[in-house]
Amino acid sequence: MVPPYPELANPFHAVCSFYGPPSRAGRRPHRRTRRPGSTCGKRHTWNPASAPSPGAPGAGPLRGAAASHEPVDHLARARKERVRVDTTDSRWRPAVVARVRRAAHRARQQAGPERETALLLAKSGAAGVLAWALGAYVIGSPQPTYAPFTALLVVQSTAYRSLLQSLRYVVAVVLGVLAAGLVGPLIGENPLAFAVMLSVTLLIGRWRHLGSQGIQVSIAGAFAYNALSGTHVQMLWEIIQMALLGAGVGTVIAMLVFPPLRYRTAERGIEEISQATQLLLSDMADGLKEGLPTEETAEDWLHRARQLDGTLGAAREAVEMGAESVVYNPRTWLHHRTTPRSFQGYRTLMESLGRAGEQIRSISYGFVRFHGEDAVPPGDDFLSAYGELLESISEAAGLIGSLEDEEGDDPLRRALRKCRERYARLRERAEGEAWPSHGVLLTDADRLLVEFRHAHRQGASQPPRRG
Repeated sequence: MVPPYPELANPFHAVCSFYGPPSRAGRRPHRRTRRPGSTCGKRHTWNPASAPSPGAPGAGPLRGAAASHEPVDHLARARKERVRVDTTDSRWRPAVVARVRRAAHRARQQAGPERETALLLAKSGAAGVLAWALGAYVIGSPQPTYAPFTALLVVQSTAYRSLLQSLRYVVAVVLGVLAAGLVGPLIGENPLAFAVMLSVTLLIGRWRHLGSQGIQVSIAGAFAYNALSGTHVQMLWEIIQMALLGAGVGTVIAMLVFPPLRYRTAERGIEEISQATQLLLSDMADGLKEGLPTEETAEDWLHRARQLDGTLGAAREAVEMGAESVVYNPRTWLHHRTTPRSFQGYRTLMESLGRAGEQIRSISYGFVRFHGEDAVPPGDDFLSAYGELLESISEAAGLIGSLEDEEGDDPLRRALRKCRERYARLRERAEGEAWPSHGVLLTDADRLLVEFRHAHRQGASQPPRRG
């Protein structure tokens, strides 16, 4: 049976035939345009701006479903969406390529995070390939993939971490494989046995000495579950053997192939916190030259003083990373005279700077409280002299960790001596009705100088500059 409107069998043909073919009776011919995005098929086009409205003179008769629905140009919609995606891709691809090029340039030119990341990726890839080649071709194990999997997990940023993670991972794999091999003969191969094995390995993985490798107990047990029966006991030894091979290869490559000595990391951590402290104290000194700062300015100082905690945390992490890079590092044998065996001096310096940050927060909060109703703020002369004291303290903060000069004198010691002289002169001017406010500011400044003196005496000097 032929449908009443055969042209509606194809929806694209129905759209193209919306206005009907041009007639010989003088009806308005269909306009053809080349507007991008409106092509319907190969030859027919549809332009809503130039086409006659339905029912108008010259318009073709409306047929079937086309009489009650607006035409939808599906090809144009698909083309627009494709063009939009291509445009978006063309925007982000050059930016990503440029970023990768800049990172590669920095890795070639100087030591830093980019070079360390590139070196770690190269070492991980080499360890994985070597472990797989030894397991597959030299040993001929039927389970060679366990070796590169272990090697990739073992290679870490420092020799200490690589050795520690290697030991933890091997212990976790051995415990997981043994749990899978013991549950099978006792309970059998069934869902209950798998549930018991998984519960046991999850409990073992909570052992704190396994650290982040605790989850590997359950993973190894799940992979080795097919060795529960007695006929597959040999596979247990194959898995353990490949885990030992991967751990050994990864540890050797991590310890012998350019193990990092991060003296500069500890140095940068000290410089960052000292420079942040110096900048804040210098800004506070400049703000006190004109008298009592506004409440907004004091709140900004307080906010920046609180942000010193984050900078201090990053500096502590850098110092700990530098101390970790020395442990079990073969390069220390070549630099045993200049390599510090302990970073305790750097840790002491960080603790002193942390307490100094608390005193700076107290000073900033004191200026905020001076805008209260019952507060009696200090006079402009006292605040100006107090600003000069903070300027001297900021200079001392910038010299933390500095070495002795050519004359054998310590610049930080000279700066602290100058601060004490100004503090003594300022203390003599603490009198009048505002003496409580004077006492609060002088107490915080005195504690700040005490922390700097403690950092100078008990802390370490700058580590040797080495790339």
